[in-house]
Amino acid sequence: MRSHLAKRNDQGFVLVIALIMLVAITLTVVHGSNEVQANLKVVKNMESREVARFAAMAAIEEARSSPRFATSPEAVFAQSCEQPNRKCIDLNGDDTTDIRVDIVPPDCISVITIRNSDLSVYDSPAQASCFLPIGEYSMCANSVWELVATATDADTGDEVTMRQVVS
Repeated sequence: MRSHLAKRNDQGFVLVIALIMLVAITLTVVHGSNEVQANLKVVKNMESREVARFAAMAAIEEARSSPRFATSPEAVFAQSCEQPNRKCIDLNGDDTTDIRVDIVPPDCISVITIRNSDLSVYDSPAQASCFLPIGEYSMCANSVWELVATATDADTGDEVTMRQVVS
């Protein structure tokens, strides 16, 4: 009779150990799943930030490739959306704006007049037109402009601000 009771106690003990192991494995799996979800969120945020950064850089490049940033700084883009100096970017082709890029009207930081002695009047007709026979300085100057673009991701709200100086 004694061996029969010991067998029943052993079976109950094995059941308790099996349940504890099952709970431990379940908690490990749940913890791992939470870690993966957190890492996916971090990666998504990093990706959206990089896409916003590239959109801001592209808008600056578009603005600086046209003389409009100097002649009409309130409307640097030939085609804007919603308001002047704004680009709307649809990344996935669903006709909704995924990223908005706003460019602050470009600011002229400095203008340095070119000396007559620094002109190549014989090699360049454009520089020859700058030459002033009287005085040290010509009619032409080198200017430095600052372009600032802020890209905003519509889904995450992430904002990235890029600055570029154009001479």
